[in-house]
Amino acid sequence: MPSEKANVEKIVIKGFLDKKQQDEMGISFTIPVNPESYARTYKIENESGATAGNQGGAPKYKGTAPEQLKLDFTLDNTGTIEGNILNGTPVPKQIDQLVKVVYNMQGESHRPGILKIVWGSFFVFDCVLASLEINYVLFNPQGTPLRAKISATFTQYIAPEKRVEKEKKKSPDLTRVIKITNGDSLPLLTYRSYGDATHYMKVAKANNLVSFRPLRAGDELVFPPIRQVSENQTVKT
Repeated sequence: MPSEKANVEKIVIKGFLDKKQQDEMGISFTIPVNPESYARTYKIENESGATAGNQGGAPKYKGTAPEQLKLDFTLDNTGTIEGNILNGTPVPKQIDQLVKVVYNMQGESHRPGILKIVWGSFFVFDCVLASLEINYVLFNPQGTPLRAKISATFTQYIAPEKRVEKEKKKSPDLTRVIKITNGDSLPLLTYRSYGDATHYMKVAKANNLVSFRPLRAGDELVFPPIRQVSENQTVKT
């Protein structure tokens, strides 16, 4: 990891109010002293394939858990840590600034912010806070904290539309987002998605389309799970 110098890039945690991360909260937190390391955790969830009376088995894939990022860093106001951009700011105030960004519920969205952690051009991580541990380790004679060790874990966040596009799953029982190209029509795209073009009016309703002729190339349409567009029948593909 880079050494702490005056011009070194700091890790910035930005908060957003909306799931598409377009509406910023107007506040962010810059980690004053970059951590020496960080940890990323990837986890695959499986069901045990073992049956009664048998040894071992073939685990069955359940899903891929969201990636997790763990950051351990120090908030300090002793004047002894080189490159500390918040030296002179009381540690309780530093913690308050951090908590406002990553933990507090936002009045506009009625939930804590959706976060984007940025470290220069090297690292960008969209996430929400999973846990925040604050360990006070140094105090002045009056009992005011002078140093705190922070351990924060963040869970990766991908907006549903981005997740569907990234996974590119083909099952008619899963939501998909399709980008319109020249020559596409709603019945044609509906047939490709469900194997039955007769659902096109329901797809139009799901996308709030008043008119679907002609479709505009470059626009995106959401095709809900087949169970949501079917009333009393199941479409087979």
